[in-house]
Amino acid sequence: MGVKNEVKTKWERLREGVSWYRPGTTKEEKRLLRKLDSSILLFGCLSTFTKTLDNNSLTNAYVSGMKEDLNLGGNDLNYLQAVYYCSYLTFMIPASFLLTRLPIHRILPTMEILWGCCTFGCAWVTNLNQLYVCRFFLGGCETVAFTGVLYVIGSWYLVEEMGCRMAMYQLASPLGGMIAGYLMTATHTHLDGRSGRAGWRWLFIVCFCITIPCAAIGFTFFPSTPSNTKPTWWLSQADIDLTNRRLREEGIRKLEKRINWKALTRILRDWPWYFFVFGWCLYDQNQYWSGTPFSLYMKGYTPANYSVSQINNYPTVVKAVAIVVIVVGSYYSDKTGDMYSPAMVSAIFQFVGAVMLRVFNVGEGGRLFAYFIGGFATGISTFQMTWASSVVKEDPEARSIITASMNCIGQVFLAWVPIFTFPSDKAPYFKKGFTFSVITGILHMLLLTAIFFLERRDLKSGRRFRKLEGSRVGDEFDVDSSLPGDRKETKESIHSIP
Repeated sequence: MGVKNEVKTKWERLREGVSWYRPGTTKEEKRLLRKLDSSILLFGCLSTFTKTLDNNSLTNAYVSGMKEDLNLGGNDLNYLQAVYYCSYLTFMIPASFLLTRLPIHRILPTMEILWGCCTFGCAWVTNLNQLYVCRFFLGGCETVAFTGVLYVIGSWYLVEEMGCRMAMYQLASPLGGMIAGYLMTATHTHLDGRSGRAGWRWLFIVCFCITIPCAAIGFTFFPSTPSNTKPTWWLSQADIDLTNRRLREEGIRKLEKRINWKALTRILRDWPWYFFVFGWCLYDQNQYWSGTPFSLYMKGYTPANYSVSQINNYPTVVKAVAIVVIVVGSYYSDKTGDMYSPAMVSAIFQFVGAVMLRVFNVGEGGRLFAYFIGGFATGISTFQMTWASSVVKEDPEARSIITASMNCIGQVFLAWVPIFTFPSDKAPYFKKGFTFSVITGILHMLLLTAIFFLERRDLKSGRRFRKLEGSRVGDEFDVDSSLPGDRKETKESIHSIP
């Protein structure tokens, strides 16, 4: 397989088309994958969709009457988002404990129901403090969603099968953001004043009605990990055995539940943790301004006099741009193995948008264009997370710690930095914020280039593999020595990467 791919040019690989199944997949495996896609992928996408839908609904509701009805002002919107992230980070460690020690196929749908109930509560608040409470519990409910779904996806699929499925999973987020805008427009148009309730309150009620059926799908179909899943009416014991056999043949090693301090110190002595975590922090800051600040700009820029429908519909273009970037970029990177190019192109577009908005005097069309291309920044997340996993793909501990650190530390900074860079009361100009975004945009492009050269250096020299070999002495693998995928073959496959 490696030789066949090596002789093909990049253009030939791009012309091969989308491949949902890896080459050589048997009919039995395809049947299993169809079951997994219709359960794991379906619930995972719906869960992410509802989270993004409900989260974006806060901003949509704020610019559609909630601000006036609840007498909000100043930095209240920023503080509401900060409370959410603080709760999310506070419950992250307890949530990780739950995911490894309680049935994950029950935890995730249960938290989905609690999420829906908290969203429903937002429809009945009468003051800012009540809204703070709802946002705090919403943050706690989402803690297990993203990491839990990723954990289950990584437990059932082979590495070669995860690229297109992770892209599909990532698409659910911008899609939820798009639907939130259209849903707010629809509720404001058709439900505003119905039963004495404002349109923004109906928005949260409708979100609740969408969330509960998603939880029901999770309770019915979503599995636990292969080693803890019992046969059901849709997933037989033969399917579970086939999954475990496939994972063993790929050479997947079991992670120990206890903390491996030797692995932790090894990871912190090398460059990937620092570069990818810092890069994710920059990404979080750079993608922020195309969301809430855009909506606040449209509401606050009085010369344009945008209607409620326009304020909710125009920002959906940003999500549409993100969807196109994710689809095209994921296809390119999946076929060529090149994650630097799509990440850099996205970073360049984000930087151009930030520069235009910092200058501001580019005309209304220019400002809208700049906000629209901010959607490129959202697409970077797919490439950066996949890139981080790829660089340390032979080291399960490093992959787990680096990706978790990216998500956690990035959210820490996202919780408080926008309060100072994009305060709500500075709309629609945000001069300080876009000055900050121009600087972080430059840093982001420099960092991506540094990662590119460091990765190439390690691949050519074999430095990373030798370091990993030394750390695995005495480690226990969940793979028989007679099976393919041993360490010698792994080393050859590493050096065959273009």
